[in-house]
Amino acid sequence: MDLRTCAYLRFARVVDQHERRTESARGDARMTVIQLHPRPRHDDEKALPLATEGSLLTLLLGAAATGDAPLTELPALGDLLGALLAMAEGTRRKSLLPITAHPAEWAILRRGANVLVSYYHTDSTPDVVVLDRRVPLRALLEATSSALAARLDGEDDPWTRELGARLVQRATEVVIAADADSGLCATRRMGGALEDPGEKQPLSFGFEAAIFASPESPRDVVAHADVHAMLFGGALWAWVRGRRIPLARGPIMLAVQRMVSAVRALIEAAENERTMNVRLRSGGFVIGLRRDKDGEIALTLGSDEDGVVTIPALDLPGATLPILRIASDLVRALVGVDRAQTRNLRITALRDEVRRLRRTVRARSRTEGFVNGDPDRLRASSPPDAPRTVASTTSPGHLRFTPRWSAAIDGLDAATTFLCGDRLVVATPRRVLALHRDDGQVIWQREGAGALAMLAGTALVRLGLDGLVELRDVGSGEALLRTKLAPRLGGPPAGLVVSGGPIPPTAVIAEGRDRLAAVDLRTGELRWRFSGRGAGDFQVVRSGRLLLVVAGDGAVHAIDAVNGEVAWRHTASTRFCLRPLVCGETVIAVTGEPGRGEGEIVGLDLYSGRERFRRALGGPCVSAPIAAGSLAVVAVGGGRRGSLVAFDPGTGALRWSSPDPGLGIGGAALALDRALVINTPRGSVHALDLATGEALWSRNLAHPVSDDVPRRLDPVLRGGALFVPAATVHVLRTADGSSIGGALPCDLVPDVMHVDERGWVFVAEESGHLAALAPAPHLTLLRT
Repeated sequence: MDLRTCAYLRFARVVDQHERRTESARGDARMTVIQLHPRPRHDDEKALPLATEGSLLTLLLGAAATGDAPLTELPALGDLLGALLAMAEGTRRKSLLPITAHPAEWAILRRGANVLVSYYHTDSTPDVVVLDRRVPLRALLEATSSALAARLDGEDDPWTRELGARLVQRATEVVIAADADSGLCATRRMGGALEDPGEKQPLSFGFEAAIFASPESPRDVVAHADVHAMLFGGALWAWVRGRRIPLARGPIMLAVQRMVSAVRALIEAAENERTMNVRLRSGGFVIGLRRDKDGEIALTLGSDEDGVVTIPALDLPGATLPILRIASDLVRALVGVDRAQTRNLRITALRDEVRRLRRTVRARSRTEGFVNGDPDRLRASSPPDAPRTVASTTSPGHLRFTPRWSAAIDGLDAATTFLCGDRLVVATPRRVLALHRDDGQVIWQREGAGALAMLAGTALVRLGLDGLVELRDVGSGEALLRTKLAPRLGGPPAGLVVSGGPIPPTAVIAEGRDRLAAVDLRTGELRWRFSGRGAGDFQVVRSGRLLLVVAGDGAVHAIDAVNGEVAWRHTASTRFCLRPLVCGETVIAVTGEPGRGEGEIVGLDLYSGRERFRRALGGPCVSAPIAAGSLAVVAVGGGRRGSLVAFDPGTGALRWSSPDPGLGIGGAALALDRALVINTPRGSVHALDLATGEALWSRNLAHPVSDDVPRRLDPVLRGGALFVPAATVHVLRTADGSSIGGALPCDLVPDVMHVDERGWVFVAEESGHLAALAPAPHLTLLRT
């Protein structure tokens, strides 16, 4: 007998003995099947008869089993049968079964009465043998159980034969549960250059992809490598001086990975000032990069089916930045559809490499840099005295910024930088430190692990992965209190701080799989705990003393922040998944999975939970509702055909509908008195009239190919000026979008941006860099 199967059956025997001892106490006892990792087969182990193995491989691989496919190996039959039984019973929808003899993997997904079978190599250049071959689940169960039965024929151990027979019998008698998602519900995403970008961009790329969300919600926060999630289908093309060239069809992520690998080799050759000639393939796709002794680069692209083209006389930015941009766009599209891929080690490694390579190219291509001057000297510098003039009450016609200081902080998370009074508070996974906002000098520094940070007045609340909650004074950095909660499972750390009125200073933090815990920030004691009915990410919005919560159960909960009582809960036939919005005394919530199905907008009374109205959106909702003056605005549809729909939050009446400039693809909005400003990841910013939805103005702030996209795109209004993060920070007039001076002289990507009351801009980049820029003094000549 195969030792892997023998070990599996012996473990099942232990479970069976335990179940027999407890059968009288719990009634209906069932054997628990626990997967074991496959082990290499030894020469003295009994092999599966060739006829049975061949028939099972043929069922799994189809024509690839008899063709010139690479060497294949069946997974451990115990693992395979256990996975199929779990899918048949409806407790699992996807299983990955690794092979031990060589780096390869089987992926099996439940689709209705069938399963989709894939077999691929898992090395640095994955090679797909079979992708999503549809096999009837019942037929695969029978074939696998027959193969296991064949292995039991020569087994001498009576217990092993008995347990194996019971396992085979269970496979033949299992009732296949109905599949709630039997259709192939892929989300269509398009990115890059969809049309000819013109002569200014001799090389650009575009793609169209059909991406599937993860069939199962992640059950922990462990990062893992999932090659199968990257094998989504699509089409990849290039625009070369006005000509559209098809490059790849099918798993386009593999082609993009090969392009990034070629770029990495080219950049290394450029840094070492040497020649290079590399040619890489992925299926029928081919990319070649050649660098001669003069630094001139030639790029070859194409496919075996459509032919190849060579683009000569390229420089380093022209050959590499378009490739890095399309890789970044494709990763962003995948993560936008399937948030579980943020913990896919393959995806995070690709994203980090793209950013690193892009930074290297920008550093080599930069014609001028900036030097972090001495803070005292910069502070003392001022323009010469000018003739006395009449003070102007109008906005300056020009505004120029100068760098003041910069800092490098290991492990910086840009989202955990806070501007508090005269200092910047930075929380990294290993420490907390405060920097003076004028010169960047460290005021204090404290060691301690943490995964989430929130500002509570003049104190900082930190939550560790182990559930430790810590409150530190921003002024001195001393710990005020510590308490312990259950570690967060089933989703990212989340929380908010509430206080004021009847609410004591309280931190509401997600813990465990499906709970919210409220910690009194004066004593560290637990005030209340809310348990949801399903694990998942928490979306929490505060309105007065009420917390509006959308969790994994798909309902909207209203929780009293003082005592944790559930004031009301609203459910619908379709799930609520996105963050709700409070407009006056109305809660605006949208139904449906983001980007899937037909969505509805629902208006609920804030205090009673009574439904006031329900309106169809005419398509899937792709973003949470936002407040825009007296309106509630929702992005519907997504992509090039997406639209913004504005509703009256009191009645649900439609006010206007306008083409979406980018809110549905990850843009950030800021509502002004008469306009809605939307900053998009495409590098453009738009302003819409709140009364009619018509476009007031629009500006392109970043290069559509070569520039990076910040983590947060939120524009900030200070002193009548609009600060907009793009590849760098731009300062615009709200009336017409014209620039108040040029872009800020900072080469950091503004992943998070802060602007203080003086107009100083603080930029934090995920790479671990901080920079401060201040408005430079200027003279204005007035004629009297």
